[in-house]
Amino acid sequence: MNIATRWYKLFRDFRAIGGRITMMVAAIAVGVFSVTTIVSTYAILTREISRNYLETNPASALIDLGEVNPSLVDQVRSRPDIGEVEAGSIITARVKLKNDEWGRLLLFVVPDFGNLTINKVFPQAGAYPPRDQTILVERETLAFLGSSIGDAITMQTPSGQNTQVVISGTVHDPALAPSWKEQTAYAYLTPDTLAALGHNPVPELLKVVVKGAVFDQGKVDSVATRLGLELRAQGLSAHQIQVPPTGKHPHQSQMTAVLAMFIVFAFLALVLSAVLTASMVDGLLAQQVRQIAVMKAIGARYGQITGLYLTGILAISTAAVLIGVPLGLLCGRSFAQVIAQLLNFNIASSRLPSWLIPALAGGGMFIPAAFALTPISRATRRTVRESLNDYGVSSKEFGTYGLDVVLSKLGGLDRTLILALRNAFRRRSRMILTLSLLGIAGAMFMASLNVKTAWEYFVASSAKDRGYDLELRLDHSVPTVSLLAAISGAEGVGKVEPWSLAKASVARPDGLTVMRTYPDGGHGNLEFRSMPEPGSLDHLVFLEGRPPAQGEIDEVLLNQSARTLLGDPHAGDVLRLTVEGHSASYRIAGIVRQIVTPPAVFVSGSGFSAATRTSSQTNAVRISTTCHTPEAIAATSAAVEARLLDYDIHIALSISETQVGGAVGGHVKILIVSLIVMSMLMATVGLLGLASALGSNVAERTREFGIMRTIGGTSSVVIRNVLAEGVFTGLVSIALSIVLALPLAIGIGKLVGTLSFGLPLPFMQSWTALGLWSAFIVFGTAGASLVPALRASRLTIRQTLAYT
Repeated sequence: MNIATRWYKLFRDFRAIGGRITMMVAAIAVGVFSVTTIVSTYAILTREISRNYLETNPASALIDLGEVNPSLVDQVRSRPDIGEVEAGSIITARVKLKNDEWGRLLLFVVPDFGNLTINKVFPQAGAYPPRDQTILVERETLAFLGSSIGDAITMQTPSGQNTQVVISGTVHDPALAPSWKEQTAYAYLTPDTLAALGHNPVPELLKVVVKGAVFDQGKVDSVATRLGLELRAQGLSAHQIQVPPTGKHPHQSQMTAVLAMFIVFAFLALVLSAVLTASMVDGLLAQQVRQIAVMKAIGARYGQITGLYLTGILAISTAAVLIGVPLGLLCGRSFAQVIAQLLNFNIASSRLPSWLIPALAGGGMFIPAAFALTPISRATRRTVRESLNDYGVSSKEFGTYGLDVVLSKLGGLDRTLILALRNAFRRRSRMILTLSLLGIAGAMFMASLNVKTAWEYFVASSAKDRGYDLELRLDHSVPTVSLLAAISGAEGVGKVEPWSLAKASVARPDGLTVMRTYPDGGHGNLEFRSMPEPGSLDHLVFLEGRPPAQGEIDEVLLNQSARTLLGDPHAGDVLRLTVEGHSASYRIAGIVRQIVTPPAVFVSGSGFSAATRTSSQTNAVRISTTCHTPEAIAATSAAVEARLLDYDIHIALSISETQVGGAVGGHVKILIVSLIVMSMLMATVGLLGLASALGSNVAERTREFGIMRTIGGTSSVVIRNVLAEGVFTGLVSIALSIVLALPLAIGIGKLVGTLSFGLPLPFMQSWTALGLWSAFIVFGTAGASLVPALRASRLTIRQTLAYT
C-alpha cells in the first residue's frame, strides 16, 4: 500500500470525525493534567517543606533543666559531639482572642535575636528584633488574633497576671503549623520583656544540635541521653528531654501520605482517559472494518495497518500532552502554594527534577497508545471475508445469547425498548470499556463524598464522646472540694468533673524522661489523666479489653492515639511509665476510641494520686454547660474564671468545644476540597467517554435505523430507542460505581483516619453522593444520546441503507 495514500486516508478519516477526535484529545488532556498537577505538587512540596524546616536549624534535643546559666552553655558547646547550643524558654500562657475567649499562647523566649542560631525565625514585617516591652508574633498569628502590627493584645502568664503588650512585628517560623490550624498563638520576646510580664526571665531550656546527625535519629538519641546523664551527674535536674523526629516537619508525614493518595487518583484519571481512548478507537474502527478489509486485499500488512492507527493515536496523545502538561504545571505550582500556606512554609523555587517533564509527557503519549493497541489489533487481525460481511449489526439471530432469552421474557415493554437494551451489549468489549470508565469515575466521586461523610460522623461522635464543653487547666493543683464548690456556683455551669493531668513518658532504666515531641508540645506528648470516678469512660467504644477493675490503682485505659504512640501495645500488656519523675508499672485493662483527643493514659483518682504523690487535689476540670452554643460556652467560661479569681485560683489554659472544632476543621479542609476537585475531574472524563461511546453506537446502527423506518418505525421510535440505550448503559454503570466505591472509600478512610485519629474512618454511605451521581448519569446519558438520536431520526431510508 502506497505510503502517501495510507497517511492521506488517516488524515481524511480523522477529519471526518473531528468532534470525536476533539473529545479524545480533551479526555487524554484531563488525565495528563491531573497527573502533572499532583506529581509536580508532590515534587515541589516534599523538597520545600524539608528545606524550610531545616533552614530553622531545628534543635536535635531540648533539655528542661529549670535554669540554664551561660557557663553551662559554654561547657556543653565544648563537647565534640555537639554542633551548636543555646539557652531559651518556651512558656505556655493565654491570650485574649477576637471573640473575647481565652486561647492558648506559646511564648518563645530568645535571649539574643541577633545571634539566634537554633530554631531560627525569619523577619517578615515591622521591627526586628522586637522593641523593648513588645513582642513579635508568628505571621499567621495576626489573623488568628484579629490584630495588626502596633495593636496591644491582652495576655495572661502562668502567674495569672493580665498584661497588655504591643505587637511590634511579625516573623515566619516554618517549624510551626499555622495558628488557626492548631488554635494556638505564637509570640517571641526577650527575657527583659518576659520579666516585665511578671515571669522569671532565667532560661529554662538547653537547646542542642548534635553534630552531623540531621537525619540520624539513633545518634541524636544516644548523644541526648549521654548529655542528660552527665548533667544529672553534675547535680542538675533534667526534668525532661524532648527529642523531635530528626529532620522532619511535624506535618511532613501526613502531607506526603495524602499527596501519595492523590497521585494514585491522578493516575487513575489518566488510565480512565486511556480507557476512553480505547473505547473511541474501537468505535472508529468499527466503521472502518470494510475499508481495512480492502486495504488488506490490495496488499497492506498487519504491521502497516496497526502502525497507521497507532501513529494517529500518538499524534492525538501528543496534542493532549501539549495542552495538559503546561496547564498541569501551572496548576501544580498554584496548588503547592495553597498547601504551603496551609502548612505555613514558603516555596523558594518551583523548579522540578529534570527527568519529570519528559516522564510526564512520555506517559501521556504512550499509556493511551498502549490501551488503544487492543482494539486496533482486534480489528486488523480479522480476515478479509469477516470484515467485508460486517454491516454493523450482529450476525447472530436474536435469542442466541443468554441475555436475549432474559429480554424476550420481559413483559409489558415495547419491543423497540427491548431492542435498545440488547443493542447496548452488541459491542460487548466497548460496553465493558464504557462501564469501566463510568464505574470508576462514579466510584471516585462517591468515595470522596463517602469519606467526607465518615469524617463528619467521626467529628460529631468525638463531641458526643467527650461530653463536655469546656476544659480548664490550672497553674497548680488545688483541693478538689473547694475547686468544685467554686465552679458549681457560676452561671451556665451544668456538670463539673475533676480530670487532673500530668505529662508521662515510657520509663527508662537510666531514670531519664525522654519524649519524642516537638518544641510546640502539640505533637508527641503523652497525657496521664485521672478519671473522676469508676466507669467515667465506659460510654466510649472499647477497641480492646475492659474497664479497669474498681479499686485497682495500677490498671489503666489507653486511647487509640496513646496506643500508636507507645508502639501498639494490647490489653493485658504491662507498661512502665514515668510520671512527675516517678516510675511505676501499669497493666492495660483496655483501649478506648477517643477521636480528636491527644494521646492519653487514664487511671483512677487514687492511681493518679499515687503516681503524682498528691492527694485530694485537682489541676484540671471538665465542664458541661447548660447551653451548648459557642456564645453560651464563652459566657460560662468568663463566669467560671471570675469565680475562680475570687478564690485566688488561676487558669493556665482553657479549651472550649468551639476551639476543638476549629482545629479539627483546619486539618481536614484542604483534604476534602482536593477530594471533591479530583472527583470532578473523574466526572469530566466520564462524561466525555459516555458521549463518545453513544456516538459510536449510533453511527454503527445507521443502517439498522433505516430498516426500522422501512417497517414503520417513526422518528420518535428511533429517538426513544437511542435514549433508552444510553440511559440503560448509565444505570448499569451506577450499580458498578456503588460496588467499586465500597473498597475505595474504605481504603481512603483507612489512610485519612489513621493519619488524623489513629483509627480508620468507618464506611459511611453518602446518599447525597449517590443521588448526585445518579442524576448526573441519567441526565448526562440522555443529553449525550439526544444529538445522535436526533441526527438518526432525520435520516431518510435511502440515506441509511446507503451508509457503509
